Amino acid sequence: MRTLRDHALSGLAGVLIGFVAAYFLFESVAERQPQRRAFHGDGASAAAAAPAPGAGPAGGTPSGSGGAVRAPFMEMVGELEREIAAAPGDPAPRLRLAALYFDAGLWPQAEQAYGRYLEVRPDDPSALVDLGVALYQQGRFEDALARFRRAREIDPDLPQARFNEALVLAFGLRRFDEAEAVVEELRRLRPDDPDVERLAAGIAEGKGAA
Repeated sequence: MRTLRDHALSGLAGVLIGFVAAYFLFESVAERQPQRRAFHGDGASAAAAAPAPGAGPAGGTPSGSGGAVRAPFMEMVGELEREIAAAPGDPAPRLRLAALYFDAGLWPQAEQAYGRYLEVRPDDPSALVDLGVALYQQGRFEDALARFRRAREIDPDLPQARFNEALVLAFGLRRFDEAEAVVEELRRLRPDDPDVERLAAGIAEGKGAA
């Protein structure tokens, strides 16, 4: 499974991944209940804490590759599973479970849990964005791209979907021209946004080095 670290732009991509991880965590699904990992500052400082696609979770969170999972975490999972079983039509515990796995960096479990949530709420654009992130972190770039595009079909004004789409196009699939077109859409949504300009500069540098 190819990750961004497999090509010569790994340093630049790492900075962008870190920045985007912070962007995901602070803006994607702000209403979710579990506490998030906190990233502060610009993309360069966040990069040290954020995993690249296919990497393990940052900050000592439960491991998705066979590492020990702390008992309190599993207790929360069990409680949410019981809530889901007791009220299968209620989307709230499904979303909380998905967010719990997401914040722990357990990407396959997050993927499955978001899928279960989307069975009940198929048109939640923020959940589709988070599902896309989980897929992206597993190196499944085309699948992630499909979720980001579906999210922006539902909510054309959701900048996270376009931002993530541009990143996957450029640094996952190396389709730089398409990524630049998405950035232009972002500029119309968020004129003079320095975060968008940072992404645009990274994509331009990546394209020049390709």
